[in-house]
Amino acid sequence: MAKSDLRKTQRKILKANILKLQKAGLIGAVDFRKKATPAIIRKLEKYRAVLVGKAAAVQAPDLATARRLRKTLGLKGSGKTIIVPREKGERYRVEKTTGDIVSTRKGYGEGEIIHKRLSKNFPVEPRPGLDKRYYYTIPEKTPGAAKLKRTTFGSQNELLFYLSKYGVKFEDMQDYLEVEQIRRGGRADKRRQKMIYEERQKAKRRFKRRKPKKRKL
Repeated sequence: MAKSDLRKTQRKILKANILKLQKAGLIGAVDFRKKATPAIIRKLEKYRAVLVGKAAAVQAPDLATARRLRKTLGLKGSGKTIIVPREKGERYRVEKTTGDIVSTRKGYGEGEIIHKRLSKNFPVEPRPGLDKRYYYTIPEKTPGAAKLKRTTFGSQNELLFYLSKYGVKFEDMQDYLEVEQIRRGGRADKRRQKMIYEERQKAKRRFKRRKPKKRKL
């Protein structure tokens, strides 16, 4: 590829990235006839996760809500925009009635949808008399728990015990946990129970392989 063609391709990619961040409200007006300024380059580096799809840009209804959510949840962003870690196929929005950030994405079974809510009001157990069960999942790319793999738990006590083994504080990551509310005894509930059992069996086998064998004297 000729140098002139390479420069054109680079300018095209740069312009596309800037337009994407402008749409997200992260960069202001830019004169594309001029060379990109150092400030724009820094913005592109800062919000690289948004450009590659590893984070989502969520628009709050006003500046006050955006600042509150960024401060409360420890997230980045600018103006009304909040940057949130994103799983594949995940769609975020700000719920008007509660002011929480919520998301949905396809689950693991046919027709299953995973709902996630980023809020300080963390649910511990289902309300009394409710025929539901909560499942707690540590997602990938979780701030405060980067060294942990994606894992699902059938109760909060089980989750807390798991975090304690790795020295991870629950308060540092509670807002990023996926909380699923599933009807007890249903197909989705049985599938979750089976998945959790299989995950535990795999973990046991990994532990046995790491355990050093005793030497015979």
